[in-house]
Amino acid sequence: MRRNVLLGLVISSGLSVLAASAGCSDGGSNTTGGGGEGGAGGASSSSSSSSSSSVAQSGSGGSTADSNISCDTAAELFLDDPGLQDTLDPIDTDEDFYKFKGAKGQAILISTDAKPPADEFDNTYPDLVLTLYKKQGGQWVQIAENDDPFPRSSNDSALYTILPASDDDEYCMRVTECNVWVGGQPGCAPSADITTYDYAVGAGILDASLESIAAEAEPNDAAAEATAIEYSKNAQSGNYYLSLQWGGYSSATDVDIWKFNVPADAVKVMGDRPVCNFDFYPGGTAGSGSTATAGVIAYVTTAADPTKKLAQVDVTSGQTPAQIAVPCELGTDYLFFMTRKAGSTAGENDFYFVNHGGTGSNPLEVGPNDAANMPEALKATPNGTTTSYFVDGDLDAAPTDIDYYSVDVPAGSATISVACGGQRSGSGLRGLKVSVLGANDMPITGGIGTESETKDLFLQDVNVPAGVTSLKLKVEAASQDAEVSSTFYRCGIHISPPENP
Repeated sequence: MRRNVLLGLVISSGLSVLAASAGCSDGGSNTTGGGGEGGAGGASSSSSSSSSSSVAQSGSGGSTADSNISCDTAAELFLDDPGLQDTLDPIDTDEDFYKFKGAKGQAILISTDAKPPADEFDNTYPDLVLTLYKKQGGQWVQIAENDDPFPRSSNDSALYTILPASDDDEYCMRVTECNVWVGGQPGCAPSADITTYDYAVGAGILDASLESIAAEAEPNDAAAEATAIEYSKNAQSGNYYLSLQWGGYSSATDVDIWKFNVPADAVKVMGDRPVCNFDFYPGGTAGSGSTATAGVIAYVTTAADPTKKLAQVDVTSGQTPAQIAVPCELGTDYLFFMTRKAGSTAGENDFYFVNHGGTGSNPLEVGPNDAANMPEALKATPNGTTTSYFVDGDLDAAPTDIDYYSVDVPAGSATISVACGGQRSGSGLRGLKVSVLGANDMPITGGIGTESETKDLFLQDVNVPAGVTSLKLKVEAASQDAEVSSTFYRCGIHISPPENP
C-alpha cells in the first residue's frame, strides 16, 4: 500500500547550472522533503528552501476500482479531504480520472505521490503527469498540466492553479505515466524499469493564513498599500522556508505591489553577496492554467525609491519563465512589482504564482580581470566525473567593461558547457555574451553564446580541442538598459569526459 499523499510545497532554489548551491528542502513538518544545505564551490546556501505552507494531509484515504477511465466516469474527489489511492496498471496504457467540485477564483494545489521519499527520482516508481480540465459547453477542455514540480524537486506532480469558471463548478483531472503522456516519444525514463504501480492523489485549497504563504490583498497598486511577503523558520533546522505568493490581474492595467525584507539571518554568506530570488510558475494550458501568458513584467525596487528599477524581466518572453536573482542587502526594505505590458489584453483567468527567498551568490569576481593576458583563475568544484566552475560578476560599464577568466581542463576532458544569466535573471545588462577562448585567445568552434530577452545563454557539450589543458572565458555585454541599474551576471562552467557529457 502506498503512503498517503501530503499536499505541501517542496521546491529547490536557484539554477544548478549557474549556481554552485541548489538549496534542497530542509524537511519541515509540513513538507514531504528532506535534504541538504546547498552545494560546494564557494556558493552560499540559502536557509530558505521549502515552504511551511500546506493545504491538506491525507488520512486513511480510499481506493478506486479501475473504472475511472474518462472524465465522464471519473472517481469523485473532495477538496481538502483525504486523498485517494490507486494503481496504474497496465503502466503503458492506463489513465485514471478524478472529478471534484470547485469554485471560480479558488487557489488550489493538486498533488500526486508515487516516488519514495528516499529518492524522489527513483525510476522503479511511476513518473506521474497531472492534467486538469474544466467543463465548458458540456465538453471537457484542458486548462492546466504538470509533469514535475516547479522548480523540479521530484517526478511527482504538483499543480498550483486558480480555478476558472466551469459548468456546474465541475472539474476533472487525469493521472497518467510519463511514457503514456508523451505517446511513446523520447523524454521519459523507461517504463520497463517500473516495478511499483501504486500512487496517491489529492487536492486542496491553499491557505493564505499559514506561515510563508500569502495571497495579494487589494488594493495594492500603490507602494503604501503593498502586500507583505512573509518569512518563517523551520523550528527544527532554524532555516527559513521559501515564500509562496499568488495574485490575479483584475484588468490588463492592474498592478500588484509586494513589499519584502529578507531577514538578516536568512542567508549563510561565505564571502560572497546575498541574492533576492523570485521564481515564476509557467502559465498556459501546459502550465498553471493562467491566461496571462504574454507581457507579464516583474521588477524590483528599493522601498526608498520605487522609481529606480534594480532588476526587471518579462516573465513570459521565453520558452521557460525568466527569473529574478538580483544582488540585495539583507534586512532592507524592497518592493516587488507584478505588472502587465502596455497594450496587453485581459484574459479569462489572469493570475500568477511566485516563489521568493534569499540565497548567496557564487564566488564573486576579484579581478583584476579586464585583459586576456590577465584572466582571473576560477576555482574548480569536483562534481562526479565533471569538473565545474562558478562565478558571479558585474560589468560596471557595458559595453566597455570586459571580464576574463581561466579554467583548467582536466586530462581526458572532451566537452565544455557554459550557462550564464544576465537579462533573463533580471540584470540590466543587454546582449550578454560569453566566448570560450583557446589557442591565441581565439574562440573555439561552437564556443560563443549570447543571451537575449527570450533566449538563455547556454553552450552545451562544446568539443574541447585536443591537447588543451586550459581555456579562457571572455564575458561582455552589448549595452546597459537605461531603466535597470543592476550590472550582474552569474555563470556556471562544466567540463566533462566523453562518458559523461
